[in-house]
Amino acid sequence: MVGCTTKVHNGHELIEEEDLNKGNNKCKDRVHQRIANDHRILDITGIGKQKGSNEIFTFSDVQCEVHSDQACCLYCTTCNTLICFKCSAKVHNGHELIDEEDYSKGKDKCKGMAYSRIANDHRILDITSIGKQEGSKETFRFSDVQCEVHFDQACCLYCTTCNTLICFKCSAKFHNGHELIDEEDFNKGKDKCKGTVHSRIANDHRILDITSIGKQEGSKETFRFSDVQCEVHFDQACCLYCTTCNTLICFKCSAKVHNGHELIDEEDYNKGKVEITPKQQSKIVFEISEEFTSDTTYLTNIVVLSNGSMWVGDNSKFKLQHVTLRGNSTEVIRSLNIKTDGMAKIHSNNILVTTDDETKLKLIDTITGQITDSVYDVKPLYPISIHVTSDHRVIIGAKSSGMLFPAIGRRAVIVLDQDGKQLEEYEHEKHNKRSVTLPKFLTINKNLFTYPRHITSTSNGNIFVVDRLDDDYRGRVVVLSQGGDILGTYTGLSEVNTDNDPFTPRGILTLPSDNIIVTDMDNHLLHILTDHGQIITYYTLQDMGIIYPYSLALSTTRTIYIGCVSEKGCPDTAKAKLYELEYPGI
Repeated sequence: MVGCTTKVHNGHELIEEEDLNKGNNKCKDRVHQRIANDHRILDITGIGKQKGSNEIFTFSDVQCEVHSDQACCLYCTTCNTLICFKCSAKVHNGHELIDEEDYSKGKDKCKGMAYSRIANDHRILDITSIGKQEGSKETFRFSDVQCEVHFDQACCLYCTTCNTLICFKCSAKFHNGHELIDEEDFNKGKDKCKGTVHSRIANDHRILDITSIGKQEGSKETFRFSDVQCEVHFDQACCLYCTTCNTLICFKCSAKVHNGHELIDEEDYNKGKVEITPKQQSKIVFEISEEFTSDTTYLTNIVVLSNGSMWVGDNSKFKLQHVTLRGNSTEVIRSLNIKTDGMAKIHSNNILVTTDDETKLKLIDTITGQITDSVYDVKPLYPISIHVTSDHRVIIGAKSSGMLFPAIGRRAVIVLDQDGKQLEEYEHEKHNKRSVTLPKFLTINKNLFTYPRHITSTSNGNIFVVDRLDDDYRGRVVVLSQGGDILGTYTGLSEVNTDNDPFTPRGILTLPSDNIIVTDMDNHLLHILTDHGQIITYYTLQDMGIIYPYSLALSTTRTIYIGCVSEKGCPDTAKAKLYELEYPGI
């Protein structure tokens, strides 16, 4: 059960029922009747004595020793014991876990057929045969298809991110956070139904949209997590509450995005330990340390040098300035007439910039002001944004020539090493080659980005891309793992971002804590995210007199610089503000 993962076993290495049956370890008790009313309920001490137990048994026949109302679902090889999903969240989080299949069968998998419990009433097909079966161009059953990774499993979901059919095991490990759709949605088209949960998962529950919590009768006191549909995985019912992110989640969410977060189960929630409320403005307080008036109209880019001086860009005025802070204004040291959309400092304390109609980044010597070609070239694309990681990799957002919108042509994020050699390129939601060719009706190369405007990264290798969507500056933040898998997409908060006030992200910055801050310019907000892209809180800058925040940078003393743009409708002579903020507690 999912509730166990939140308390005792969070962070342990967990295994499933299948992995347990492949090993020699023993289990416990018997299971709660609502969990396994069609199973033989065994005492864990009796395992090994029952007939045939040395070969195989089902994890769900065993009651968890810690959570008596839960059936076991994983085997922890670290602790040599069967556990439930609640145990996996705390005590066993980070331990080596295996499922029932791996336990029972060992590591050798059978490629010839699907496991009979899962598809005993289906025709099991190899995935390469899809498209040859009668009527396959219109609809077919996922469960007729054998998983390419877990050969004893039938497929149950379609991953649009990787363009492949997968089983439930794949969804927990390799496709967690990807865009998944079920058979019904696949056969009907790409639109997802948020109003109901897949009947296989919660056919005996009242399925509620998470936004309706608080409106149902008695919701202020208790309710069932399983009545609520997961916001990320629409075919899953919720089973845990993440107090770190203030949201209900399903077991899939708990495995990666919320792994290591503070999780509680339904019983603790209903006892009054936490309230589920909309995301609210945090009690975190930003304090203005200094306020400066710049010599330009828009502060669209800021790069801070090791001596505390900075280069600031105004791409609307084709102006790039080296400035130092004097009193309450910026004093210009050097000014260049260059339109640059992206800027970043490299380890030598020089800066890389993008320039119009150049596929290669330019290098500016920050002492002499001399501009030369760099080794970083994304030909035939044109660079938009630049980010340099702590290990000196250069990440570039790029597009093909032509108009910005509509997004015609290529849009990509490219990773280069220190010498300019390409390491990775992320362009489509499926960027890895498949070992099996799918029929055309299953092959969709969907672009990852519309206009990758700003980039940052975290110490765990995740890449955050501010993706501008249209001429109205609506946008989102796309989060990629180091391997290029989509971990999530942040599109703002419903409490503050509406159709009339959409999310308009501009600057993005990684703090020393690995939390992320994003400016929401038109709404005068900061959004604060975790290193996996989950919302922590937001902050209203307008309350402290800061409007139209755009660019972000860390100072040499670890304060935050926020560069603003002049208010809409102001004359060209208006000067943009630069603020230095203290940010305790983030």
